[in-house]
Parts: sequence; structure tokens; C-alpha cells
Amino acid sequence: MNDNPGGMNKQDIIKYLELLNDKLRVRNKRGEITMVGGAVMCLCFESRESTLDIDAIFEPQYDIHLCAKEIALEFNLPTNWINDGVSVYLSKSGKYSPYMIMSNLKIYTATPEYMLAMKCLSARLGNANDIRDLKVLLEYLNIKMIQDVYDVITKFYPIDAFKDRLKLLLEELLG
Repeated sequence: MNDNPGGMNKQDIIKYLELLNDKLRVRNKRGEITMVGGAVMCLCFESRESTLDIDAIFEPQYDIHLCAKEIALEFNLPTNWINDGVSVYLSKSGKYSPYMIMSNLKIYTATPEYMLAMKCLSARLGNANDIRDLKVLLEYLNIKMIQDVYDVITKFYPIDAFKDRLKLLLEELLG
């Protein structure tokens, strides 16, 4: 059973990724997972207690989907506990760092700058998790000026479409 029905904490995420590695090993398959979003905030920055799912891109898709489905059934997890729905939002310029290398699974996470860019563009005004994540990333990167945030974002995305909404959010965070 899922020990944390409100989501997966850091220990849960690692446990399920280790199980995924084990299932790939049994199938004699190797895989790679590149995580973004709340899972990265839990694992790398510990800015939140849990996340509802792991947003990621992964290969081989079929095998990882199959193994993830088995884990979902075994541990009473949502079937999309790991999903690649985020792939349409990723930048071709995205940057990632190694997080964990296991026997049959390599795991990468978005770099702090790339996480900041993604969080700025996806943040919902008034959403406590989004605001907390942004504060953690701004502090981690020692960013205090709005223009510095824009400079980070433009490394990954064109900013024109987001500037007005983003300015309101950043003014609230940075003053």
C-alpha cells in the first residue's frame, strides 16, 4: 500500500525508482529517466514534503510504462505516478544533471536554473507550492533582481509571451 496517500515523499520517490530499476533488471533492460517539477523540488531542494507524481521524460518508454504500471498496482499508486505528460513543455535547451545511477536505471534532474525557468513559466498565482518552490530556487541561485530571472529564463524559453504575468509574480517575490 502507498504509505503516503497525499503524495510521494523523498523516501517514497527513491523507493519506487529503486523498484523500477529492479523490474528493468529482471527484464534485462536499461533505462533513463529525466525528472522535472515537484519531484526535483522534493529530492534536490527539499522545498516540499511530497509530490503527487513524477513528471519526467524517459526511455525506453514502453518498458518504463509497463514497470511503472506494475508498481502502481503493487503499491496502490495512481497509474500516472510517473508520467511523461510534461514533455510538451520542455525546452530544447534544457539542462540536466546526474542524480542517481543504478544497475539498470540512470536518473537525471533538471538543473537549478532550468527548474527556475520552468517554474516561472508554469507557476500559478496564489499556489503555495509554486510560490515556495520559486522562493527556494531564487534563494539557491542567489537571485534578487527581476532582470536576473529574465536572463535565466531566456536561456531556455522566449520570454515575450510570459513577461506581463511573470512580472506580477516576481514583483511579489522579489519586491
